[in-house]
Amino acid sequence: MSIPSRCDPGRRRFLRGGAAALGLGLAAGLGLDRARAEGLRPVVVCIDPGHGGHDPGCIGAKGLREKDVVLDVALRVGALLEAVPGLQVVYSRRTDVFVPLAQRLQLGIRQRADLFLSIHADAFPERDVRGSSVWILSERGASSSAARWLAQSQNGDFWDSSAALAGSRELHDVLLDLSRSAASSAATRAAQLLLRALAEVEDLHAAQVQKANFVVLRAPNVPSLLVETAFLSNPEEEKRLRDPDFRALLAQSISDAVLAHFVQAPPSDSRWSSARHAIAPGETLSELAARYGVRPNVLRLANGLVSAQLPAWGYLRVPILHA
Repeated sequence: MSIPSRCDPGRRRFLRGGAAALGLGLAAGLGLDRARAEGLRPVVVCIDPGHGGHDPGCIGAKGLREKDVVLDVALRVGALLEAVPGLQVVYSRRTDVFVPLAQRLQLGIRQRADLFLSIHADAFPERDVRGSSVWILSERGASSSAARWLAQSQNGDFWDSSAALAGSRELHDVLLDLSRSAASSAATRAAQLLLRALAEVEDLHAAQVQKANFVVLRAPNVPSLLVETAFLSNPEEEKRLRDPDFRALLAQSISDAVLAHFVQAPPSDSRWSSARHAIAPGETLSELAARYGVRPNVLRLANGLVSAQLPAWGYLRVPILHA
């Protein structure tokens, strides 16, 4: 029996291998002055559209190619994020070119990315399988070989600074373990937000964050996620993935989750920071989102709200954005 979609053999190989408004306004102004004075860096998000060039990825029964879908979604996500002050986007590819897995992994490390996001579409022999899933690296994937690779990469400053402190391999290993643990925790938090956001626009293939040994997720110092947007092998989902409006919905959901992650945990040396906003009587989520420069859904996700209805009292975590 023929399978309605196909994958290049290499497609799955890597699976194995409370301040008030006035106070916050003042905080924002002081924060901007601080950003200028201290030369704080932008938050860096690395977006990795899977496959490309001679590698089409999965191909649906009607001929839709994974490499084309994920590139379009990735560029849409990037455009949304690039419109946000204090945030920089880098891409593993912006055109139909092939990029080896090692180079994709290296990009996140070289750019010192605060988040690495690899975007894919899935396939399965059973045509009725459907939905989105979000993946992070399994514990086995965080291997010593990845640690050695990092030591030989262009992150020389990391090793130089640690060597200056002690000059011992033991300290290197301790620092690397701390870096890996922090990256893994951040990836888990971001993945959970992404799963919540996707569940509002698409069925979930897996209701929990999944773990696997994806090569592109192995950077021990970069929080890394892989999202399978939908199944090209499912005729209905192939049709949806062909629709630009559905791709826009996917991109908006992914972007919202990324921003919500940085509202919750902005990098301390970046142009992003956050504060607690004391909810005042009569305030709405839309009004607050407009005040703080993000979409209502970003604040909702970041604060674990089940709807756009604000509680009668309490605090919201809000972003302070610096250009």
